[in-house]
Amino acid sequence: LNLSPPAVASPYSIDEDSIYFTEYEGAEPTITQTPHHLEIDIRDDQILLAAKACLSRKGFSQALVVFTASGLVMNVLSTYLDYLVRGNYYGEYDASEYRGNKTGEISSAAKYVALIGALFQVIIMASSIIVGSVTDKTRSYFMVTLVLMVLGVFALAECGVSLDDDRDGDVRWSMLIVSGLLGPLLPVSTELAVELAYPLSENTVLVILQLSCNLLSALFIPLFQAVRDVGIGSSKAGNGGGADDDDGAAFVLGGGRPPYTFSFYLLILICSASAVYFATFNGKYLRLEAELAKKRGMNTDRRPLVPSL
Repeated sequence: LNLSPPAVASPYSIDEDSIYFTEYEGAEPTITQTPHHLEIDIRDDQILLAAKACLSRKGFSQALVVFTASGLVMNVLSTYLDYLVRGNYYGEYDASEYRGNKTGEISSAAKYVALIGALFQVIIMASSIIVGSVTDKTRSYFMVTLVLMVLGVFALAECGVSLDDDRDGDVRWSMLIVSGLLGPLLPVSTELAVELAYPLSENTVLVILQLSCNLLSALFIPLFQAVRDVGIGSSKAGNGGGADDDDGAAFVLGGGRPPYTFSFYLLILICSASAVYFATFNGKYLRLEAELAKKRGMNTDRRPLVPSL
């Protein structure tokens, strides 16, 4: 008869006297296991404790900002990809041509949108695999993230410039470049956050990152649409708008700007501020240090004894 108390499995493998135990206590569910029973205790404030534990690590906030900014750009471009690919930002298009005729045939415009959208997602996946494999081998999360963020800002700026009528179609290719530069930041910043938040589990870290990204995206996507016409009043002067339609933003943006110009300026501002903030990164790769310490311990145990003289 086994009268021993039930085993309580810690959500992370650390010693009882580890400095991380008190800091992360309660941040993850507690698992109680008996021979024929498994009980998982999830607290009501579990997500708050997990967020507090993650943000207490140096550098985690920088990784969180990068993940949120890159995810925000991907979500915004995916949402408005239809309008940006068609290139008719004023919405003056023939609905029958775009939606297909009465026979049910899909129009060429719809096929083109589907093609660009598919390429957009494929490039994100391919670049994420390539960049992710490189960073997993080199562990150069900081340098890779910073370089991609800076290049992504320039690519977003090119998207904003490509909205002009005299560069019809360029914005579509600029969007694909953005997907190849900012898309890989999602897995790279996730791995960086896991390194910093160790010994918290990867699932807990990913929940915090996804929650922040989805909340900001839900707030910004309507704003992206709401400010689409900011600063374009002077571009319609020839259509009877005149100076009275100018909302004052043309003084900053210049005259004759197409719709969504100010929206892209906001995206560029968010990514630029995120890159500058990430440059202040001062975190430690705790998971890497733990792996190296474990390897050193294994090598010490396997070292042959020197025969005494």
